[in-house]
Parts: sequence; structure tokens; C-alpha cells
Amino acid sequence: MSVQPKVKIFSDFDGTITLYDTWIEMGERFIKNKEKWAEVIKSFEEQKIGARECFLAECALIEDFDKNEFDRIIDSQRLDPMFLQFVDFCSVRNLPFMILSEGMDYYIKRILDNNGLDIPFYANKLVISEDNNRIGLEFPNADSDCTKCGTSKRNILMNNTADDEISVFIGDGFSDACAVNYADIVFAKKSLASYCWKNNITYHEYQTFGDIKKKLERIIENKKLKHRDAAKIKRREVFLRG
Repeated sequence: MSVQPKVKIFSDFDGTITLYDTWIEMGERFIKNKEKWAEVIKSFEEQKIGARECFLAECALIEDFDKNEFDRIIDSQRLDPMFLQFVDFCSVRNLPFMILSEGMDYYIKRILDNNGLDIPFYANKLVISEDNNRIGLEFPNADSDCTKCGTSKRNILMNNTADDEISVFIGDGFSDACAVNYADIVFAKKSLASYCWKNNITYHEYQTFGDIKKKLERIIENKKLKHRDAAKIKRREVFLRG
């Protein structure tokens, strides 16, 4: 009797686990120069600048920051309606689950705490001034050889998945584009689904975590877990480069 490989699940946060992007909602409140902000976002989406440069440019546009107001924005965030059931599914099946986010640690932890969740996560670090009127950013999970990503989702996914394990990545946006090239099973929606389709990356489209749960159950029960050849080759190339 063959033993199925172990599955490791990695997920984006903003717009994937949460219904909306907390950072964007913060910007809508504290960035007054909407035209300049739109230019920054457009440059990021067109890959003229990376996530790090985008976030720092957005920070520079923030005016009249107020921590209490920011906390209210955070506390208003809602999760995907099926996410808690998905977390239970992972717990019952003993499937390790980890969040990889280009968002900020401060609000991710607060949202998880608000929902009674203890999930390991990697994210950028938000630094709030002592007077609570200014914010800065640090990037503890960046790749020293890549200036684009704030949090190197690719590196974290690869470093946390052994050769005999199957990596699952769940995402929705531009910040997930790099990681999906290296994941064995991809669940994508919105612009990430478009990216996968354009770049010939096999993926499963989803609307909620309920869709992901059903599909993963079928894959596991039908013993269809396997490495994606293209991803395996890309992972090998990274390791060979050192």
C-alpha cells in the first residue's frame, strides 16, 4: 500500500482569507492624493516597480495617520465565509497551514486574534511611531537577491516544503505571481487566475475556501497528490543557483 505524500498549504491573506485588502482600505482613508496613489499602484501592476517600492511610496503618501482609526478599519475586516471551516478541515486532516503575505504583521495578527485563530504567518513589519501618528515599514522576510518582493513567498514556500511533500498555494493577486510558479497545486482567482492562464500554469479556480476544501478532499481521497513537473524543475533551478 503506497503512502500518500504529505501536503503543506500556503495562503495569501488580503483579498484571499479576508474579503477585502486591509492595506488598500487604510490607503483610502489616509492617502489624500488619490491620483498619485493610482499611479503607484499602476506602476506595481505593470511590474515597473516591486512590492517593496510600492509600499514605501504609499507610506510616503499617507497623511494624518491615526492608529485608533486604523484599528477600526482592521476590526471591520471580514473573513471569507468558509475560511473557518477550511481551517477546521486542515486541523482534522493534519494539513499544515501557513499564511504568506505582502501585507503587514500588525493587522494580520489583530484580525487573526479577533477571530480566535492561531495560524503561523510571514508578512512585512509595520512600525508605528511612539505618538501613533506615523508608520514605517521593515521587510524581514525579503530575499537579499530580489528587490521586488517585501515578503519572498517563493523562498518561504520552498524552505518549508521537503522534496517528498506537496505544496499547495492559494492566492488572488499580483503579489502571488512569483510563488505560483514553484507550487505543486495552485488555487487562484481574480488577477492571479489570469496570470496563471496567460503563463500556462495549471490552476484550480475558486470563489471561496469551500471550493478549495471540496477540491482538496477529492484530490486526497482519489490519491491524485503529485508534484507539478514545471514547478519541480523551477525549484531545482533555484537550488542549483544557490
